[in-house]
Amino acid sequence: MIEEIAIQKCIGDIFTENQMLERIRDLCFLGSRFSGTESEKQAQEHLVKFLVNLNLKPIEWEFEYQGWRRGTCSFQIEDQKAKDIPAISLVLAPSTLVEGIEGLIICGAGGSEKELEKIKSEAKEAFLLVHSGNTEEGWLHRRIKYANAVNIGAKAFIFANHNPGQLFPTGSVRSNRLGEIPAIGISKENYSYINELIKLKGSLKGKIEVSNISEKTVSKHIIWEIEGENPEEVIVIGGHLDGHDLAQGATDNAGGIATLLEITRLFIKYNVKPRRTLKFIAFAVEEFGVVGSTIYANKEDLQNIVAMVNLDGIVGHIPKHISCNGYGKLCKTILKLKENLLYEPSISSEIVSASDNYPFFCKGIPSLCIYGENPDPKLGRGYGHTSADTFDKIDPLDAKLSLAFALVFISHFSNIERLPEKLAQREIIEILQNNKLEENLKILEKWPFK
Repeated sequence: MIEEIAIQKCIGDIFTENQMLERIRDLCFLGSRFSGTESEKQAQEHLVKFLVNLNLKPIEWEFEYQGWRRGTCSFQIEDQKAKDIPAISLVLAPSTLVEGIEGLIICGAGGSEKELEKIKSEAKEAFLLVHSGNTEEGWLHRRIKYANAVNIGAKAFIFANHNPGQLFPTGSVRSNRLGEIPAIGISKENYSYINELIKLKGSLKGKIEVSNISEKTVSKHIIWEIEGENPEEVIVIGGHLDGHDLAQGATDNAGGIATLLEITRLFIKYNVKPRRTLKFIAFAVEEFGVVGSTIYANKEDLQNIVAMVNLDGIVGHIPKHISCNGYGKLCKTILKLKENLLYEPSISSEIVSASDNYPFFCKGIPSLCIYGENPDPKLGRGYGHTSADTFDKIDPLDAKLSLAFALVFISHFSNIERLPEKLAQREIIEILQNNKLEENLKILEKWPFK
């Protein structure tokens, strides 16, 4: 009863105060928090200061990774005379030679293996142009499309946004290593323009000049705990602090980190004591291909961790989705909880391999990913990974509902009498194979099994 009253007081504060919105704003106004930048350092310092003011002792967990910084990028097409097309380099893409590279531009539609098979001979040594939308094989991650381009021998990869608004898409092309061929992002409008020119002219040449900086870099996770009645059992509550350097990363993922901070503040304020210890982790270098959490999961002793809850994009759309990463017993556990939640989410066995829950899942730990569900799946990321992911996109009601939902969920989930047991490696492999993910995960270099 005491616990229920404390949670009710937490929810009351959420809806009568604007702390959640202020947490998101503060993170956004520090900048993108892109890995290796001053903005990232300022955000890490901001978290440490906030937590110390709550009388906590945060840990700064350092690690080395393949750093990368955006340099200059030029993309020209031959249309009567050379015409500049606005473009940016994709994260971890290599530079060109100083004089640049030239090639025919070949359209590869969505960039799936099936679609590229049709143009395989034309695309070799050419600039492969693909869009960020669905393919003939369904949705594919950007890194798979890039790998497909490399595999057919393309000279460069041109990645176009499938949503309008003159917005460049960005994101990593490999994970913790440089890509093989230059990769640039262009807008939907210029994608359409180039395709029309190819239809009119029969063929179209382009020139790309890119200069990026890459070097080994050090970053750190910020980790803190709320001790539970049973400190021998630990639930990781995570989310990534970094965003892309084009924007403020408001929905991806300032909202997730603000949620971690506010749950912590409210639990401390009202002396909420969970059954199990909650280990909060603000992960670094997620946008480089889930690098930071992978290094953490491979280096740390995870023996006492009984579950992992990942908040990535939880603010942005009011409907919430809880993915259980293919673990049937975990799905059943969450389904039993749904009547006790603030409002009913979608619950699925979807496997989220492109966020910080995945390395924990690969270690057999029951892992969840919670995010705001876009009511129009065709939009994909929407404003995500573009310059438009800014603080003004945060709806104040959604921010409060997201926090309240996450707080109630974590309160109930952490107090379940018996959580599903950990998975053996053979069970993890079976889940991934049954979901037909083995081939794509190997392409993504995210298959850690022999």
